[in-house]
Amino acid sequence: MSGLKDFRGLEGSNFFELDAGFQSLLGELIADDKRAPVFESLAECGTLVAGPWDELAREASRHENLPKIIKLDRVGNPTERVDFGPISRRLRSEVAEFGVLTRPSTELHKFALVYLLAHNGEAAMNCGLSCTDGLIRVIEAKGSDFLRQTYLPRLRSINTPLAGAQFVTEQSGGSDVGAIESVATPRGDGTWSITGEKWFCSNPDEFYLVAARVAGAQPGTRGIGVFLVPRVLPDGRLNSVSFVRLKNKLGTQSLPTAEMAFNEATGFAIGDPGDGFKTLMNYVINVSRVHNAANACGFLHRAFIEARNYARQRVAFGNPLASYPLIRQTLITMLETLWRNRLLTFKTIALIDQNGLVPVDESQAMWQRFLINLAKYRTASSLTDQVKEAILICGANGIVEDFSVLPRLMRDSMVIETWEGPHNTLCLQIVRDAMRSDLLDRWHAEVARALDHWPKWFLSLTRTRMDQAKLELEDGAPFDRLFDGEWAAANARRLVDRLGTLLELAWMGELASQLLDRSAALALLTSFARFRLLATDRLFNHPILDEILENADSLIDEKPFMADCAQI
Repeated sequence: MSGLKDFRGLEGSNFFELDAGFQSLLGELIADDKRAPVFESLAECGTLVAGPWDELAREASRHENLPKIIKLDRVGNPTERVDFGPISRRLRSEVAEFGVLTRPSTELHKFALVYLLAHNGEAAMNCGLSCTDGLIRVIEAKGSDFLRQTYLPRLRSINTPLAGAQFVTEQSGGSDVGAIESVATPRGDGTWSITGEKWFCSNPDEFYLVAARVAGAQPGTRGIGVFLVPRVLPDGRLNSVSFVRLKNKLGTQSLPTAEMAFNEATGFAIGDPGDGFKTLMNYVINVSRVHNAANACGFLHRAFIEARNYARQRVAFGNPLASYPLIRQTLITMLETLWRNRLLTFKTIALIDQNGLVPVDESQAMWQRFLINLAKYRTASSLTDQVKEAILICGANGIVEDFSVLPRLMRDSMVIETWEGPHNTLCLQIVRDAMRSDLLDRWHAEVARALDHWPKWFLSLTRTRMDQAKLELEDGAPFDRLFDGEWAAANARRLVDRLGTLLELAWMGELASQLLDRSAALALLTSFARFRLLATDRLFNHPILDEILENADSLIDEKPFMADCAQI
């Protein structure tokens, strides 16, 4: 372009068609006879997300359109609701009508749609999508006939779109669920009286899953039950729930997050209250963590294509930004991070399709829980930095709200990092799980299996360094060290990062070898990721750096190319 006035954004394109890497990944994960209708719906969604839904998300985030509490109706009757605003309501209705929760027959299809929706940030919608999905699943699995018949149709209805929520956090504790002080008391008629205050209530629309301590139960998580608390009772009366205020958050501003008080509100137990914590984790929190990971991947791809689009058009010192080596390396770093995160997330989702959300086999259940926790942690922990890199490529234009989605993505990324378990909590949970299961044996076996699928000549330097890193891990963090509480607590993040890095690289190399007859791109990205994450003393003269520079345009454009992948 001759000047900034000629800049053209990505609005009106198709985010699925712009995503060659995602198409390639799904092509490997979805059976040939199932692929066409899935890709058709993803292309349809990609057009909407890049067009009218992008515009609605942008407008919903403007200050004058942000949600507000409505305590009374126009004649003074109590109403106790949140007004999402007409723009957010329209967006939520259109997404629900598209059928994100009802149309897919597989988890891969559903979360591929979630990934695309996340290209517009949270957009007053993705949290509601996640919470409604979790609430549907937990009622299907553990709910009474009354709950299934009464509330499943409403949770799936476009008349109450994405209206589910989950309220766990209190002032006494966030991730520390055992510190919950809200109390649930049985009434004798099959309902429960719920009393207490919830500190962080996102998407407070119509149907709330509330975690509360059963009256008289023992302390800790074993005394926690989960209950469905509707804003409006089946007979049309308002439930005894009141909104205190809305949070003034750093990000996800068009999504209301409230402080709420429950004053002997009517609740319905979801399953056995004595198993409430287990039910909460299996069907609600784990589902939200998968949503969180898919959202993070969608955020990152939008940041990448926004930065790439700007770098292609913006001229500085006589050349497009995309021609400068440092800009190219930044874009390629974003792309390899996206590939690692997305592969980890969607291979995990494929396992859920294969084995169910809560596998019967205990070892498989623990393995999937590990992967879900790992995916949530790894995708979130790198996200904010990568979005920031996209902003920096755009320079001063990158921080202007009306120029691109990037400032909103940056704010929402910080929320992605904090929701559904901050990093330390997830890493400590993984370490605790490893102490009481065969998790590390499963990890070793899976990494070895994936590496065995690499051809002997393939990515030789990468393979050698990975073998060294595995030995370093085994020598420095043998299994018995996990039982030293102080050591485990101090090293949890280092340990989980190394487990995650080696698993991601093993899976990337395995897939890269399968795709090698079509393109060497993923092989180069695997080697480059190893170069960044498993450092060596060859900081300035590693052969992958030459390959990256030589093939930078094709890598950044995600166009197929051939290259020598033996000695990198």
